[in-house]
Amino acid sequence: MKNKKLYLFDIDGTLILGNKPIDGAEKVIKEIREKGKKLMLFTNNSSRTRAEYVEKFKKMNIDILEEEIVTAGYMLGEYLIEKKNNPSIFLVGTKSLKKLLEDMGIKVIEEPQKVGGRYNVDYVAVALDSELNYQKIVTACELLSEGVEYLAANPDFVYPVEGGKFLPDCGAICKMLEYAVKRKPLFLGKPSREILDYCIKKNGVSKGETVIVGDRLYTDIACGYDNSCDTILVLTGESKREDVKNSPYKPDYILESIKDIEI
Repeated sequence: MKNKKLYLFDIDGTLILGNKPIDGAEKVIKEIREKGKKLMLFTNNSSRTRAEYVEKFKKMNIDILEEEIVTAGYMLGEYLIEKKNNPSIFLVGTKSLKKLLEDMGIKVIEEPQKVGGRYNVDYVAVALDSELNYQKIVTACELLSEGVEYLAANPDFVYPVEGGKFLPDCGAICKMLEYAVKRKPLFLGKPSREILDYCIKKNGVSKGETVIVGDRLYTDIACGYDNSCDTILVLTGESKREDVKNSPYKPDYILESIKDIEI
């Protein structure tokens, strides 16, 4: 990996677990900077803004710039702006994500109304929602049953926290909605090409000069596998070594932890 110019790191399960850094994270990031290389953190966790992630890492003594972070929530906003002027959405997501999207110029409607026989929202947008309540689910089902377009931040079913435990992620919420309305969303986070292309273009490098480092086979590794970009699977999060055998997404390298990466 010494020939790489850009390192794309997943966050949860790769650099941190909950509110604790994984051993070696600070050292590897420091070494990348010292050698004049570039890094970005690209995460499917859409519950926080980029500024909130900067503060979170700062508390762990890891310095990250806001422009070095791209979240699935941010990509959701980029997609909406590109596809429609003055887009409006009903959001299943956190207050932090709501603020991020509103700051990007997207109208978030909390109580959609029918106007002329149609609801006054362009999209239903779903993300990791630690503030989820049943009324949000009911409203999303009503809108989706009426044919409103359907987007989601990321397909992850769970995300890792401290103590080897997992909590439901965006994909789990979407699966619940699928059972009710028989519809699937367009996912915009990993493993979609859009989030990888954004990082590569922003840093002026090629896919051959880039490596993806993550803990999930079906998002992090799939993102590289599907888009001809080298990958490193670390075993500090969701995936275990034995999972690789049965996965269609094979990493180029498997390491116990981020601390084992040679920059």
